[in-house]
Amino acid sequence: MADLDTSARPALGKGRSLGLDVLRVAATVLVLLSHFGVFSAVHWQVPHADLLFIAGPLGLAGFFVLSGFLIGNMLLNIVERGPSFREWKIFTTRRLLRVMPTYILWLVLLSMLASTQQLSLSRFVHYLTLTQSFAWPMPSDNWFGVSWSLAIEVWFYLLFGALSLVAAAVWGYRALLAVLAAFLLLPLIARACMPVALPWDAWVRKITVLRLDAIATGVAVAVAMRRAEWMDRHHLKLAFSGVVCLLGIVVWWVLDVGRFELQTRAARTLIFNGLQLGVALLIPALLRLQCESSFVRHIWAWLSDATYAIYLVHLNFLLWALILVDRGMFPFAVGMTLAFAVTIIWAALSLHFIERPIRRYRLGL
Repeated sequence: MADLDTSARPALGKGRSLGLDVLRVAATVLVLLSHFGVFSAVHWQVPHADLLFIAGPLGLAGFFVLSGFLIGNMLLNIVERGPSFREWKIFTTRRLLRVMPTYILWLVLLSMLASTQQLSLSRFVHYLTLTQSFAWPMPSDNWFGVSWSLAIEVWFYLLFGALSLVAAAVWGYRALLAVLAAFLLLPLIARACMPVALPWDAWVRKITVLRLDAIATGVAVAVAMRRAEWMDRHHLKLAFSGVVCLLGIVVWWVLDVGRFELQTRAARTLIFNGLQLGVALLIPALLRLQCESSFVRHIWAWLSDATYAIYLVHLNFLLWALILVDRGMFPFAVGMTLAFAVTIIWAALSLHFIERPIRRYRLGL
């Protein structure tokens, strides 16, 4: 099946990486576990059910670091070629075409199904412009509950992409590193300044300007791997350290904190950095993951491609299924199974009819 090839340094940014596909799928599974698992645990009265939510931040750390690593390599390639307005425009257009068409489609469908109490014009505009959680909490009714993380992605593309390329064009490569340092440090400082009386999940975890360092961490990995060959030589040691880091955080969260909502300033500020560091340490080893079976590689590639649509719609399908369960239309287990099945079907259709055609177009830009 799959094994770690230790014979050759992987070519960053060239071809498809099985390891990164595996990371993306694993991150999606963790997010699904956090939502389907919590509702299942509550239904069956499992003690401390909210602790299953921990899988969510862990999975999202994988998404964010992976995204930053990929776009970091794209931006570094642009800097090597010579940054220009045309290069920035192509980069930004491609990134927006990756995220926005499917997002807007789902937003429109949700809007058509929403009641007047759920959706006003101003609220729709906030979601359309991905400012629903820019520097303030998003609505708490879970109408489009996963959209806050997409807002972080898109605003990072727009802000970091523009600032880093302008800095590199005017002042050179070191200026790009200065911009990266700012994106790593300023959100961290801002989180540390947030009042601990405010709910951590709503007022810290999901606020765009407080989480831009999540994706910047992945960019830092891309920079480091181009400048520090020792990371490749010691990829297994780094991966082991990453696993220990992630497991240590989860064990501490479960056994010491004992709840999902974090209370202390240090934990509320640094928990993301710990999770992101753990994922970042896995990247060099994941880049070496190989498999001789083309069938297995294609399965992982398809699952990886489908993850965006799965992530985008799964929570809404889950909540709709729970409404039907509450109305007595079918048992809880059937509702969970139906929500999962419809999510996968939607993702397959979205991938075939929307995302892949758009991908062919954007790669031709």
